[in-house]
Amino acid sequence: MGEQGFRVRPGQLGGAAPAFGAVQYGGEHLPKIAHLPAPGERVLGIVDADLCDLIRRTPRRYRTARSGGVAEAGFGCLFVLFNLGDFVADLIEDCTWGLIRSLRRLFRGRGLTGGWPSQAGRFVVAVRSADSGYDNDDVLIVFTDRRILLAGGLGRTPRLLGELPYAHLRRVEPRHTWMSDRTDLHFADGSLAALEVAEKELAGLVALGPR
Repeated sequence: MGEQGFRVRPGQLGGAAPAFGAVQYGGEHLPKIAHLPAPGERVLGIVDADLCDLIRRTPRRYRTARSGGVAEAGFGCLFVLFNLGDFVADLIEDCTWGLIRSLRRLFRGRGLTGGWPSQAGRFVVAVRSADSGYDNDDVLIVFTDRRILLAGGLGRTPRLLGELPYAHLRRVEPRHTWMSDRTDLHFADGSLAALEVAEKELAGLVALGPR
């Protein structure tokens, strides 16, 4: 997708990486993601995070197609049911949890700004893609000496969900309160994605991210 896209070529440098030698943060996660870095790529640290619950469900048009045209032709009725199920789920969310979320935004701010095509939006879509229903919120953020990787599928062998250059991530803003573990990621295009990051993981995210 090129420099403006979320994914980049393995090994492509996207900006200055933090000056860390060993895996100082999140080393306990290293065995699970050891298969993801490219040959010669060095892991600097790993942060376990969740997408903020203020971010709405990913719209269907931004989800990867489940299969090709041949399968759709052979199992047309099943795909109609799947699509109908997605539509109903979106409608229920908009009419119930969506209203509650809108009220909470008055006090906590939006969980995603810039829209789904933005760098923050593509970050969220990549994390959600860890399961077929696009409901995943868990992610391991892997900082290497070349790029930032997103690993999904916690509880089993994680797979690579996406990657971005360091230059695309401009600022990490902790917003922890007594009732929230929110931390905002600010991207180079001005967009924002909110995470829930536990206190013990926050130090790693701040240290490994841009200053």
